[in-house]
Amino acid sequence: MAWTQPKTWSSEPLTSSDLNTHLRDNLEILKDPASGDYTLNEASDYSTTSTTFVDVDATNLSATLTTNGGDILVFFAPLVALGSSQIVFFDLDVDGTRLGGNDGIVATVPTGVGVAVPIIAMIKGLAAGSHTIKLQWKVSAGTGKLYAGAGTANADVHPQFIVREVS
Repeated sequence: MAWTQPKTWSSEPLTSSDLNTHLRDNLEILKDPASGDYTLNEASDYSTTSTTFVDVDATNLSATLTTNGGDILVFFAPLVALGSSQIVFFDLDVDGTRLGGNDGIVATVPTGVGVAVPIIAMIKGLAAGSHTIKLQWKVSAGTGKLYAGAGTANADVHPQFIVREVS
C-alpha cells in the first residue's frame, strides 16, 4: 500500500472509497511504516582486516524496504574491539552508494575488550520505491571485531540493526 496525497475536499458527496483511500489507508501507513530489523545472535563474532569499506554481513545487516518516499532512520549500536591506536570506521551503503565520506559516518578507537559505537543516521531524499541499506566497516590497521551474540565472555551482546521509514 502506498501513501496517497490527501484529497482537497469541496462541496461533493463523501464516499466510502474516498474515506478508505484518504483516511484509513494513509493512517495504516503511518502506523506501520516500511521497516526492517535484525538482532544479532550469531555462531561467531564478526571480524575484518579490510582497510576499505566492506559489508559487515550482506545478509543479516542489510535491509530492503519499499518506501513511500519518506526519510529512513537507521540505528545500530555494536560493541567493537581493535588493537591500540587503531581505528574502526562504519558507514551505510544505500542502493550501492556509501552515505559518508572517505571515513564513513562514525569512527572510534576501541582499545581493550570493546566499546559501544552508536550508529544513528537519517537518510533523506530517497524516492518512493525499493531501497537496500547495508552496514559497512573498515579498520585503519589490524583486526577489528564486532561482537555478535556468539557467547564471547564479557561481550555476549545482541545489538539490533534497525531500519525504518520515519516520514
